Amino acid sequence: MSRSRSRRRHKKKNRLGKILVKAIKWLSLPLAACLVAVFYSNHIINKAAEGKTFTDPSALPHHTTALLLGTNPKAKSGRPNSFYIQRIDAAVKLYEAGKYDRLILSGAGDEEGYNEPVAMRADLMERGIPDSIMVLDEEGYRTINSVERAKKTYGADSCIIISQAFHNKRAIYQAQHFGLNAIGFNAADSPFRYWRVKNHLREYFARVKALIEVETN
Repeated sequence: MSRSRSRRRHKKKNRLGKILVKAIKWLSLPLAACLVAVFYSNHIINKAAEGKTFTDPSALPHHTTALLLGTNPKAKSGRPNSFYIQRIDAAVKLYEAGKYDRLILSGAGDEEGYNEPVAMRADLMERGIPDSIMVLDEEGYRTINSVERAKKTYGADSCIIISQAFHNKRAIYQAQHFGLNAIGFNAADSPFRYWRVKNHLREYFARVKALIEVETN
């Protein structure tokens, strides 16, 4: 191979190397910004909910109102949604422990094939919770809607939020923005590892969105 050809190849490799380094630098900037946003939002939300979530019903003070956050009763497979089941169980535990007088069932009311508040009411009545203490909020399409409506529509100054721990922390942070003094009762997590991991990963990005919504509202 001639020296001139070798030099040309060497220069070409150097150019490609420089292009690659520049590409990595440009790609690393949005990735770094994304990581900062994730860690910062999680810090803020965890701090806001510090000491305000519970797993033992006896540790909670009595509240007039509890807010049960809805989710699809069925998983995509068509099987019962374990997150939904655990939230129903948690609401029943608190009722049996005498921790609330009124229960707001908040969720999507017009999703295709199901209505979250209506489904929750039916399952809770089967478990012994009287219909007379339940209030259906069919406009709780998102967590921030649910906590805002608990305060502004249903007149709650304080409440117990019932959902999984990761969800409760975000809801407590959002509730504070609307002047709703909230604590959380943590329903058990899904027994299925795949769904636990998937929902916890999704929660990181949901918290970034929650922080932006609160700070810009």
